[in-house]
Amino acid sequence: MGELTVKTVHARTLGLRIAALAAAGLMLTACNEDDAATGAAAGQTSPSAVASAPASAKASGKAKEPAKPSARPSNTATGGDTAAAQKKTDKLALTAEEWDNAFVSDGDDDTGVANFVMDKSCVYKADGTNVNGLVASTFRYVRQDHEADSTFANTAASQFTTADAAAKDVAEQKAITKRCTDYTDGSNKFQSVHDIESPKVPGADEVYSEEGLAVYRTSDGGQTDPRPFSYIIARKGSLYVSVLVDVDPQRQIFEGRAQARDALKKLTAKW
Repeated sequence: MGELTVKTVHARTLGLRIAALAAAGLMLTACNEDDAATGAAAGQTSPSAVASAPASAKASGKAKEPAKPSARPSNTATGGDTAAAQKKTDKLALTAEEWDNAFVSDGDDDTGVANFVMDKSCVYKADGTNVNGLVASTFRYVRQDHEADSTFANTAASQFTTADAAAKDVAEQKAITKRCTDYTDGSNKFQSVHDIESPKVPGADEVYSEEGLAVYRTSDGGQTDPRPFSYIIARKGSLYVSVLVDVDPQRQIFEGRAQARDALKKLTAKW
């Protein structure tokens, strides 16, 4: 199989950023492209609901090499409280050392705040604006290499101006999942996306979880097998944290779900 040619940042409204996945020999590029979406659904930021792609066979969903910079817009927030907020989100996102089971860093942090929307055709597109009310955001990517492939993941922290702004972002995310269970993000396709029962999180005002399958284009014109992903977001006031795990397709979705929930516990223990 050829290399993946996209660094997926599957960011459903801000959280879904399917991280740039580095799957064996796959290089994922930015999943969303600039383009205003007419009649688009709720706005969202997309860095991905994920990981970074490898050289021999890695990924944003899958392989084994450091993720390359995303091609998508990566505006940065401005304002008096931005520096403090950025420091806070940088501290919250988990480092590779905070993950278990031999995860390693998989590329630079993504701190962009560009807004993405899902258009009427269920295609993610940038609308040229920043996410409404978002002050700072940090997405941090890791991967866990296996014999034949890799599991890719990211954790993120997003600070909004108000609790209402953060809650609205989560609500938009839920609405989009209900409207587009199958959608396109750049050259990648996400299928059978659906919400699932969320874990209990002490101190959280709300928790939302979803799972689905991701198919990535490879450099030889082919595509990866469907890769299961698990995504969880937990909000506390004007802040929310998220975890996305794009599991090695040779493994079961419940493994990725367990890894995502374990990572969420570590995130919320720090908020």
